[in-house]
Amino acid sequence: MKDRQSPPVLIIGAHRSGTTATARALELVGLQIGQHLDSHSEPRALQKLHEDYLRRVGAAWYNPQPFLKWIETPEGKLDCISYLRTNVGRDFARIFGYRFNPKGFWLRARLNFGAQWGWKEPRTTLFAPAWLEIFPGARIVHVVRDAHAAASSIRERELKFQAAGDPPTPNLADLNCCRQLVQTYLVAGERPADSTNYQQVQFEELQANSPAMLERLANFCGLRVTTRQLAAAAASIRPARVRSTG
Repeated sequence: MKDRQSPPVLIIGAHRSGTTATARALELVGLQIGQHLDSHSEPRALQKLHEDYLRRVGAAWYNPQPFLKWIETPEGKLDCISYLRTNVGRDFARIFGYRFNPKGFWLRARLNFGAQWGWKEPRTTLFAPAWLEIFPGARIVHVVRDAHAAASSIRERELKFQAAGDPPTPNLADLNCCRQLVQTYLVAGERPADSTNYQQVQFEELQANSPAMLERLANFCGLRVTTRQLAAAAASIRPARVRSTG
């Protein structure tokens, strides 16, 4: 059988920007995003893959600037592409959240028949230029939330973690630093904005008009959505008065 795997959909955006809710809604309308995921619909192996490389160049998800400077150089971009391509070629299933069980094998087999698939992991926002080299034609869904709301949520989560006894993450107890971090992810996420394969969605608009926005996103992702699927996906988006955890 000739492999007919479709390019993936990359759901990107700053942490705490509604990417989790968006990913779960897109899954309800038919986007395959893996099966072995954490509570935020992210493959842990992909988180580790990204974070290990960030650490290699003196960066972290909360301190991305060293990585962003590195990937802008020809040497850095080629090194990052090689790192991702090697790991994906060696361990595709685990990295993208597929188990080695009957369902996992079935889900991966669907990919070879052109099933629409993708993933959500906020660090992908930083790594997008490299992923687009590995998966030409990949679609980008860039979720953007009010910067103050996203920054406040990052800070609140950090303070909650510290209160539970976790070691502090540098600068995340400072609201201004959280705002700068959100802005850095926003700028990084807009790098492919000129492409026809890029779609930015304002999370507050998705909350206010879920059916129409999700139908637009489903069409962008190449999904054939039913009325029932769309209704279920729209119902999964919490209204603006309820705090997002994405």
